[in-house]
Amino acid sequence: MSKKKGSRFELEEVVLDLTPMIDIVFNLLIFFMCATKFRTPEGVIEAFLPKDKGQASGTPQIDLNEVRIKLLWYDGAGRPTKADKGGFVVLKVGDEVFNSAGDFEKSRYPSMSPVWRNLYDKLEEFKAGYKGSSEKGLPVIIDARKQVPTKFVISALNEVVRAGIQDVTFAAPEIDY
Repeated sequence: MSKKKGSRFELEEVVLDLTPMIDIVFNLLIFFMCATKFRTPEGVIEAFLPKDKGQASGTPQIDLNEVRIKLLWYDGAGRPTKADKGGFVVLKVGDEVFNSAGDFEKSRYPSMSPVWRNLYDKLEEFKAGYKGSSEKGLPVIIDARKQVPTKFVISALNEVVRAGIQDVTFAAPEIDY
């Protein structure tokens, strides 16, 4: 403000006290930090992926001694099919077929089928003869067609686990060209 003293104006310095404003800003900051709720995204599954697989520089190691368990979907005539309904599950390891089309479906309890015991015995045989370089032991890949019911995939996985095999992976689904 200025005051008139005689013919001269005298200026006073205006001082603003910012302390109350800074206090209010900090109080608002603390309030919003405490009141904010972060929502977790729905439908997201936390997965801890292995760091030694996936995109890597160099040539990937291929173990030629791996075992591929195939769960195929066959029609009534015994031919592979892509139809969603009216098919039968056929279990193969390499070129060895463990059941014919319809064996599982005829059984009252498919998970109790002797086919699974035969798969277990075959896995034990492969495991005993494994001479590969994998630290985890015999690598097994479960390759199931998309039409195969999940209970058969789980039964195959159960036999792999029962055989004491630790290196288990699932094959990616087939892509139609």
